Amino acid sequence: MKKLRILVPHDGSAFCRQIYPYLLKFFPPEQAELVLLRVGERPVAGTVAGVPRPVSLDVMVTTYASTQEATLARHPIYASQEWESSESLLRSALMSDLRQLKEAGYTVTVEVRLGECADEIVRYALHDSVDAIAMATHCRTGLQKLVHGSIAQALSAHSGIPLFTVHPTDA
Repeated sequence: MKKLRILVPHDGSAFCRQIYPYLLKFFPPEQAELVLLRVGERPVAGTVAGVPRPVSLDVMVTTYASTQEATLARHPIYASQEWESSESLLRSALMSDLRQLKEAGYTVTVEVRLGECADEIVRYALHDSVDAIAMATHCRTGLQKLVHGSIAQALSAHSGIPLFTVHPTDA
C-alpha cells in the first residue's frame, strides 16, 4: 500500500506543532509520510561595498567612506550566501520536530522555501506530489483575517489538494 504524502506547513511556532497529535490520530505512521515545509522571507540582496573614492589626483590611492565600507570591500556578503544562510537557519529550526516525528514512526523530510508563504506552499504542493495538506489554523475572521490573512483559505482556493485543518487552542 502506498503511503499518503502529507505536507505540513510550519512556521516554527508551538501553535503549528499542535497538528502533531491529530496527525498521529488520523494519519498513522504506517499509512503516511510527512513533509515539513518551512517558508521564510526572501533575504535582501547581498551587501557589498560602494565604489572607492580617490584620495588625491596625484597618487593612485583610494579610500572608502567608512570602515564598514572598507570591511565590506574585503569581505562582501553575496546574495547566494544570504539565501543559503536563511535556508540553513529555517531548516535547523525544524530538526527537533523532525526527530520527534521520526521517533513516532513517521518517514519525515524537511523542505525550505523562501518567498510569500501561501504562494510557496501551493507551489510545493502542486509540484511535489502531495496527497494532502495538514495544518493548524487560527480560524480568523473579519478584521483579524484582513490584517493577518488566511493561509488555509489561500491553500483551499488555489491548491485543489485536500486540506486537513484543526483549530486547536493557543498554547
